[in-house]
Amino acid sequence: MNNKKKNRRRWLAPVLSLGLAPLLLLASPGAASADTWCWKPDGYDIRKGDTTWAKAQTQAANTFQDWVWRGPTFRCPVNSPGCSYNWGYQKTTGWQWSVGVSVSNPVPYLNQVLASITPSYGRNGSTSTTFTFSTNLKPGQYAQPVQVVERRWTKGTFVGAFRTDHSGCEHGSERYWWDGNYEWGSWQANLRVNDYGTYNIWN
Repeated sequence: MNNKKKNRRRWLAPVLSLGLAPLLLLASPGAASADTWCWKPDGYDIRKGDTTWAKAQTQAANTFQDWVWRGPTFRCPVNSPGCSYNWGYQKTTGWQWSVGVSVSNPVPYLNQVLASITPSYGRNGSTSTTFTFSTNLKPGQYAQPVQVVERRWTKGTFVGAFRTDHSGCEHGSERYWWDGNYEWGSWQANLRVNDYGTYNIWN
């Protein structure tokens, strides 16, 4: 494999971004950029390239909550004038979801590659809370400390790929170039946007 000198770049993603291995796509016929590589036309080469990232484009208007942990329940006695409830504790909870990310792209064999890279995107993490605040309860009310993860449905595309116009170069290879602005495929996921500790109070 004969490679010309590569001008390495690293494309920065926004906050809701996912770093992926470099990917290869077929381009429409056209002139390649100055920095090109001669590769045998055997498809994917994970050792080459800059960074492909996930660009968020559409977000749902509302978030939804997952209660990832519930602590012990306290009830204010019904024959009391009221209670001031304070539960002092530090809790760290790891969490993950088994569903929520789907990926599509125009090169079928890359689905297998992306499937091995994207399972953790927005779907696992940990929440640490120190419960030191207090809350006032009416007679007969219940209180329970909870840890909450807020999520939002988000859709987007992938940005960055190796591309080729199938023009030949050396020893039966094809000419490829890195296009860091090329958008392709699609993804959707319920992404974490916030997490916090609070009390659930009910009658």
